[in-house]
Amino acid sequence: MPKHVIVLFGASIWLAFSNTGFAKPITLESPEKKASVLLSLAKGQPQWELDYNGHKVLKSSRLGLLLGEAWQGGFEVLGAETASADSIWKPVWGRCSEVRDHYNELTWKLLEKQGAKRRLDIVVRAYDAGVAIRYRLHGEGNVQLEADETRFAFTGDYTCWSANGERPNIGPVKLSEYKGSQFPLTVRVADDCYASVLEAAIFDHAFSQPKRIGPTEFQFAFHNKNEKGGELALPAETSWRVVLLGQTPGDLLTGNVMLNLNPPNVLKDSSWVKPGLAMWDWRAWGGKGDDGFVYNLDMASWRRMIDFASKHGIEYLVLDANWYGHEFDAKSDPMTSRDYIVYQPNPNSPKMGTKPAPENGDDSIDVPALIQYGKAHNVGVILYINDVARNNYDFDKTLATYHEWGAAGIKYGFMKRNGQDKVLTTREIVRQCAENQLLCDFHDGPVPPSGDERTYPNYVTREFCHAQADARSSFTPETFCTTVFCNMLAGPLDMCNGFMTLTDLEKERPKVFRPINSTVVAEAARVLITFSGLAYLPDTPESYESKADLFEFIARLPMTWDETRILNGEIGQHITTARRSGRTWYIASCCDETGAELLIDLNFLEEGTAYTATLFEDTEKTHFKTNKESYRVRNISLKKGDRITARLAPGGGHCMIVEIEK
Repeated sequence: MPKHVIVLFGASIWLAFSNTGFAKPITLESPEKKASVLLSLAKGQPQWELDYNGHKVLKSSRLGLLLGEAWQGGFEVLGAETASADSIWKPVWGRCSEVRDHYNELTWKLLEKQGAKRRLDIVVRAYDAGVAIRYRLHGEGNVQLEADETRFAFTGDYTCWSANGERPNIGPVKLSEYKGSQFPLTVRVADDCYASVLEAAIFDHAFSQPKRIGPTEFQFAFHNKNEKGGELALPAETSWRVVLLGQTPGDLLTGNVMLNLNPPNVLKDSSWVKPGLAMWDWRAWGGKGDDGFVYNLDMASWRRMIDFASKHGIEYLVLDANWYGHEFDAKSDPMTSRDYIVYQPNPNSPKMGTKPAPENGDDSIDVPALIQYGKAHNVGVILYINDVARNNYDFDKTLATYHEWGAAGIKYGFMKRNGQDKVLTTREIVRQCAENQLLCDFHDGPVPPSGDERTYPNYVTREFCHAQADARSSFTPETFCTTVFCNMLAGPLDMCNGFMTLTDLEKERPKVFRPINSTVVAEAARVLITFSGLAYLPDTPESYESKADLFEFIARLPMTWDETRILNGEIGQHITTARRSGRTWYIASCCDETGAELLIDLNFLEEGTAYTATLFEDTEKTHFKTNKESYRVRNISLKKGDRITARLAPGGGHCMIVEIEK
C-alpha cells in the first residue's frame, strides 16, 4: 500500500471552439516546473512542444493515431481535464526500496470534426524527470491501429546514441546522420540537458521504433513488417510515448518515470519473487577445474555449480539450451530430460554433436532430481525453453510440470514473432509463469523493457542488449559505457558480465568465440552497474575461487536495493554507480578503452559515522587487451565528505564496499 497518497483533480476546462476548430494552446508543467509541454491544434492537427530546464527540446511536432477507418476533417477541442498526484509505493525489488510518483496530468479531449464524430483523448503526464503521452480511444467494437503519427522534432542537430539490438550501440552521431531503428534514443541537447525517447507500459499492441521524417525529426513507428500496431478492443489505451529528461546522463538512470507509468503489481502474492545471482552452464562449458574436471552440460557439472553457489550464497543455477534435447528439434520434449550426451566436435562451429549415454551409467540427466538437489542446498534452478518447445507441446502443462518439479523460473529463447503477436505472446507467458511461481527472462530479441517489472515483478530481466560473448562476438568497453545510458533506461538488462578468467577463453570454451574486452575488476564492476533482477555469472566455480577476494564483491551483491546514485557518467566514456543495501554501499566504476581517473565524492555517507572500505582496483599494468587479470585489494577508513580518486586502466574498472566500521 502507498505510504502516502495525494491526488488532486482539477476542474474540467471546457474550451470554446470556433467553426474552424481552433482552440488556445494549453501548457502543462511538471510539479517543480522543470519540464513543460505545450499542446495546440494547427488546422485540426494536434501538436506538441517540449521544454526542459530552460531549453527548447522539441519544436512543434505532430500527435495522433492512424486508424483503420481514417479520421475525417481533423479535430476540434471539447475540453481538458487536469489532475495531480503525489504518492509513495514500494516495489517488490528494484533500484530503490521506495518510489515517489509525483506528476501533473492533462487529458486533452478532442472530437472528430466530420464523419462519425469519434472521441480521441490525448493524456499527458509531466514529471520533473520526464514527460509521457498516450492515446485513449472511446467507443465499442474493435479498431485497427494502422500507424502511430506521434512525432518528435528536436530543435537542433544534436549528438545522439541508441540501442541497436544484439549489436554495438549506435553513436555518438548527429541526429541528421542517425540510421538506427530502436529505442531508447538518447540525445545531448546541451551540456546540462539530456533527453531519451522510449516507450512505457507496452501491453496490448506492437512496440515502437524511431522512423526518420526529417533531418532532426522522427516518428514513433510500430515495430512490424507493415508498421501496423494491431487490433484493439474499444475502449482502449495505447502505451506511453516517453521522453526522459535530466541535467546529466546519470539523471536519466535514477528517475522512476518508466515504473510510475505502469500499473501496480498484479500478483496477489509476490513473496516468492526473489532477485539474485545465478551460476550458468553455457559460457562455463569447457572450463577446467584444478583437479582436471572439465565442465559440460551434465549432472556432474551442474551439481558442482550448485555446491559452489550454496557455499557462496548464490541464489540460482541456470540450465541453458539442450537439457531436454536439441533446442530446435520439434521432437525434443521440454518435460523430459535428454537421454544422451551433447558435445561440440568443432570449437569453431556452433553445431553440436551427440553420443549415447554410457550404459548402466549412474549419472544420466535427471533434471527433477537436480532441482531437488538444488533445493537441499538452497539454490533454485532456472530452465531454458523456446518457441519450438512451446509450439509443439502443451505450454500450460509444461509450466505446471516445472512448478511441480520445484523449478525457480524459465529463460525463454528465440521467439519467432513480431508486432502485436510478439507483445501479446510475451505477456501471456509472463502471466502463466506468475501463476506457476516462476521467474521469467527473455532472450534473443525480446520485447523491450518498459517499466513492466512493476506490474509483473517475476519478469526479472531480459536480453535487451548485446550480452557478453553472445552473437559470436564480445562487446567493447565503450559499448558497455553506452549501453547503460541507452538500453538500460528502459529497464533491467541480462548482460551476462562477471568473467574472472579472461585469458584464452575463446580457445577452450565452445560458447566463447572472441576475447573478452575487459579486466577482472571491470567484470566485477559491470555486475553491479548493470541493473537486473537476475545476473548470470558466466564463469566456472574454480575461476571465481582463484580470485576469491575479488569475487567477494560479486557474491555479496543483494540484487535489490534501497537506494541508487550515479556519481559519474559520460555516455560511452565512463560511469560510477553507487547502490545501498541497508547501511552498506556498493560502488562500481567502468570506463572505455582509454582509461579514466574518476573522483568519487562520498558526501552521501551518514554524518558522524566511521566507515571502512574495501577497494578492488586495476593495477598500473592492467590493460583490457594485454594484462586483463591484474588487480589489487586494499582497505581504508572513510567518513562523509571524503573523496576517492579511482584510477581505471584502459577498459578497466573500480569497485568498493563501504560499510559501517565495526
